[in-house]
Amino acid sequence: MFKKTKLGQHKLYAGLASVAALALFTACTAEEPAQEEEPADQQTEQQDTSAPAEETSPADNGSANQEETSEDAAETDEASGDDEVYSIIEAVESEHNNGFIIDIDREDDGSTYEVDVVVDSEVHQLDVSADGAITLDETDTDDDDIRKADQATVTVTEALDEAFSQHAGAQFDQIQLDEDDGSIHWEVELEDDNGSDIELEVPAT
Repeated sequence: MFKKTKLGQHKLYAGLASVAALALFTACTAEEPAQEEEPADQQTEQQDTSAPAEETSPADNGSANQEETSEDAAETDEASGDDEVYSIIEAVESEHNNGFIIDIDREDDGSTYEVDVVVDSEVHQLDVSADGAITLDETDTDDDDIRKADQATVTVTEALDEAFSQHAGAQFDQIQLDEDDGSIHWEVELEDDNGSDIELEVPAT
């Protein structure tokens, strides 16, 4: 009888020990600390450290080059428009904003310009001083001049821009809308630094 009791006690103790071991293992697993998360500040510092420095992309370089090219073109246009004749054209077009200039002739002394402008089917012959003062010399109705002005699509300013782009540094002398063999063009006369004449034609259509 005692032997049976001791055997039962051993089984009971073994069972209790198993239960205790299982409970201890479960408790240790539940109490194991979770992996600590890095503070937000440390994460930000790591991101800042790993982020590459800003570099200028090829597209940005292209934009910068385009801006420099535009500035260079603007300087070139300004240089071609330095001649006094441009201020004469501006004065006449301000006075006759619906007119079409067909002829400009600089006097030898350079103080005045003779300008022909077609306005409302009439040709106004003007004397224009270097300071922009305009005097009407006479008015006529030259059908050929009026017809050429109606057909021309290139203005006197555009024709001069083309002429000065080919001969930078030259000085204006004369420009006239003319026609040869049914072709309308601008006849332009300039003077170089040595006073030599430069003659060229610019299409007017």
